[in-house]
Amino acid sequence: MRKKVLITGGNGDIAKAIAGKLDEADYEVRLPGREELDVTSEESARQYMASFVPDILINNAGFVRPQSIRSCNLAYTRRALDVNLFGTFNCSAAALCQNPQVRIINIGSSAATKIHGTWSSYCAAKAAVVMATQCWAEDGVDVVCISPGRTETKMRRGLYPNEDTRTLLDPNDFASVVLKAILGCYKSGAHINVNLNNVGELIHET
Repeated sequence: MRKKVLITGGNGDIAKAIAGKLDEADYEVRLPGREELDVTSEESARQYMASFVPDILINNAGFVRPQSIRSCNLAYTRRALDVNLFGTFNCSAAALCQNPQVRIINIGSSAATKIHGTWSSYCAAKAAVVMATQCWAEDGVDVVCISPGRTETKMRRGLYPNEDTRTLLDPNDFASVVLKAILGCYKSGAHINVNLNNVGELIHET
C-alpha cells in the first residue's frame, strides 16, 4: 500500500519540490494550501487529518515579515508565531491523534541558529521548532527537523529580489535530503542543517 504524505504550506516551492521527489518514489501526496488546511486552526487541522490520515507529516507552512521590535506591528509577530510554531503543534498533535506511528518531518530554518536583527519572530519560532523536535523525540515521537539555509523560493525572492540565485540552495536538492529523512536515515530528534555548501555531501552520504 502506498504511504500517505501530507505537506503543509502546499503552495510553496519547497513543498512542490518535495512532492516531486515523492511522486517519483510512488507516495500518495497531498499539498493543501491555506484555503484547504489552515495550520493555525486546531479545528482545521483535526478535520483535515481525519479525512486524510498521513503516514508522514511534513510541517512546511511558513511566514516571515521582517520588522524591528522597536516599531513592529504585533499582528505580524502573532502571525509568524501562529504559522511557524503553533501550526507545527496543531498539525502534529492532530496527526498523532489519528496515527500514533506517524513520522513527522519539521521544516526548520537556518534562522533558528543565526541572528537576523529584524527577523526576531521568525527566528524565535524556528528555534522553538528545533527544541520541540528534540522534546517530542524524547517523548517517543518519530520526528526530525530539517533546516534549509538560504534557498531559491518565491518567499525569498519577495524579500531579496536582486539576490544572486547562484548563491542559493536549490529546492530540489533540499528535497532530496528531506526524502532521506522520510526513509528513516536520521535518528529521531536530529536537527539537520542544509546549505549550498553541504547539500551534496548530505545527499550522497550513506
